[in-house]
Amino acid sequence: MLARVSNIESFRRWRENEDQTVEDLVRFITTDEPSEAMLAGTAFHRALELAQDGEHQQLSANGYTFILGDGELALPEIRELRGYRRYGALTVTGQVDCTIGKMVHDHKTTARFDAERYLTGCQWKFYLEIFGADEFRWNVFEIKEVEPLTYTVSAPHRLTAYRYPEMGEDCARLAADYLDFARRFLPNHRSVAA
Repeated sequence: MLARVSNIESFRRWRENEDQTVEDLVRFITTDEPSEAMLAGTAFHRALELAQDGEHQQLSANGYTFILGDGELALPEIRELRGYRRYGALTVTGQVDCTIGKMVHDHKTTARFDAERYLTGCQWKFYLEIFGADEFRWNVFEIKEVEPLTYTVSAPHRLTAYRYPEMGEDCARLAADYLDFARRFLPNHRSVAA
């Protein structure tokens, strides 16, 4: 079975939230109903993927326009990498925005920066495992809609997490728990990489 890292993170959060039902999680994993925030985030990622190094006052992609507060972008040449790692019968896949040496970079958009939310998640751990890296760095952009399909973008908040000795075991245990859930509640669903 194939699972996206984002689905495992949703599973992890579901286990910690007594108000969310099994049906809620199954619907989230099996349907493609992106929110406006998700669509804007996808468009911003695409805009960054297409942008060249240098100063930019605004970027555009997927019909969205992003007005940059800090126009200087330092972007690596290698972007948008997908990787895979097996945990028993489960193959976990994730896509990072770029890697430089043993460091993974990931761009996020949000309405409000919350460092704890990123640090307590499992995505960064799986990404370090999948890409054989030791350091994970978020570039978190706060975005605000100023008119339909147009957003202002803050300078990024930078946040870093590091590999720790038990990280591989933690990922393997969570992957096994997800696989058990998927076998019971998603028997006909193949979590295809997006």
